[in-house]
Amino acid sequence: MSTDRTLGSSPGHGPGINQLRRRRWIAARLGAATVAVALAAGAGPVAAQGRPAFGDVSVFASAPAPGHPFGIAVDGDRVYVSTSAGDFFAPNLNNSDERVFAFNDGGRLMQTTVIDTAANSDMGLFGLALDGNTGPDHKLYVADMNGRILRLDTGQHPGAPELFSHVPAPLSNGGWMSSMWNDLTFDRAGNLYVPDDKPHIWRVSPDGTPEIWFTDPRLTGFFGFAGGPLGGRIDPTGQWLYFSITVSAEFPLEAVIYRVRLVDHPTAADLELVHRFPFDPNAAPPQATGLAFAKSGNLYVSLLGPSQVAVLDPAGNEIGRISDPRFHSPWGLAFMGKSLLVTNGDLEPGAHPDAWKIFKVNVGEVGLPLIRPTTTGNEGTEPGRP
Repeated sequence: MSTDRTLGSSPGHGPGINQLRRRRWIAARLGAATVAVALAAGAGPVAAQGRPAFGDVSVFASAPAPGHPFGIAVDGDRVYVSTSAGDFFAPNLNNSDERVFAFNDGGRLMQTTVIDTAANSDMGLFGLALDGNTGPDHKLYVADMNGRILRLDTGQHPGAPELFSHVPAPLSNGGWMSSMWNDLTFDRAGNLYVPDDKPHIWRVSPDGTPEIWFTDPRLTGFFGFAGGPLGGRIDPTGQWLYFSITVSAEFPLEAVIYRVRLVDHPTAADLELVHRFPFDPNAAPPQATGLAFAKSGNLYVSLLGPSQVAVLDPAGNEIGRISDPRFHSPWGLAFMGKSLLVTNGDLEPGAHPDAWKIFKVNVGEVGLPLIRPTTTGNEGTEPGRP
C-alpha cells in the first residue's frame, strides 16, 4: 500500500472554509487553461488509427434542470444519474426538488423521477445501487444525503419513490450536520454499505434496518462535521470495502483512500491505508469523492480540487490522471464497456447549465461487475417523503 506522507497545515492553523472555496474556484479556472492526460502504465500516447486513446473525453449526455449530476449507475442499456442541486460548499440552495434521470446507452434522456426535498436544501442525492431482481421487482436504491435511502421502480412507468431506510434518532435530529449518507454499495448478502462523513460506515440490512458498522478516529473529516467518508466500493476479492476521505483530519487537508475488512464486526485492526493524495498549500485540497473499480483491480478516483480522475493500481500506487478543461468537480464514476462515465458535479456557485454534463472517458479496460443481490419482499418501505 502507498504510504507516502506530505502534510499540509494542521486543523488549528489551516485555511478556513471560505479560503478553501476560493482555492477550489481558482483551481477550476486554472485547470480550464490546460489539458493533460497522464497515461496509465502500458498505455501509449498515440491511439491506433480509428481507435480512441486512453483518456479521450466526449460528452455522453447533458443533464436538464436542476443539473449538478452526482451519482451514476449503469444497468444494461440504461444509465441512471442522481442530482444534487443543493451544495454546502458552493453554496447552492435547492428549492425545486431533486431528480433521478434515466438515459439510454446512447445518452438520450428517457425518464425523469422527481424526488421531494425540503425547501432551501443544501444537500441532495448521491449514491445509486441496483439489486439483481428481474422484471417489476428490479429496484434502484438512491441515497439522499439528508438522511434517507429511497427505492425506485425501474419500469417504464415507475411508481412513487419508497422510503427504504432512514438515519435513526438521535443522529437524525441534526439533519446532515449529524449524519449524511453518501454512497451505496451492496454485498452478496444484500446489505448496503453507506459511508457517512460524521465519521461512520453504516450497514443497512435487506429489510432496511440501519446500524453503524464501523467507526474510527482516522475517518474524521478536517471540518469535524464534514470531510469524512464519502465514496465506497467493494474490491475484486470481495473481502474489502474501499472508501474515500474527502478532506482528512488525520492527514490534514489530504484526501485518503482506506479499506476496511468485510467482516461482521470490524475493529481498528481491520482498517488499512491504501493511498494518500497530498495537499499542496498553493492549490485546492485534492478532495477524493467517487470510486469505481476496473476488473483488473485498478481503482478510479474522482478528485474535486484539481477536477481530475486519478487511477490507482491494485497496490495503491497512482499510475495515471485524466484531465479535461470541461471537468468541473467530477463526482460519480461508473463503467460502461471500456469507458468510464463521469458526472460533472459542478460545485461552482450559481447555476452553469453548460457544465451539467455526463462525460464518457476511454480507459481501455472494463469495469468490475458490481454486486447486485436478489432481494425478497418489500419490508420496511413506505412512500418517500422529505
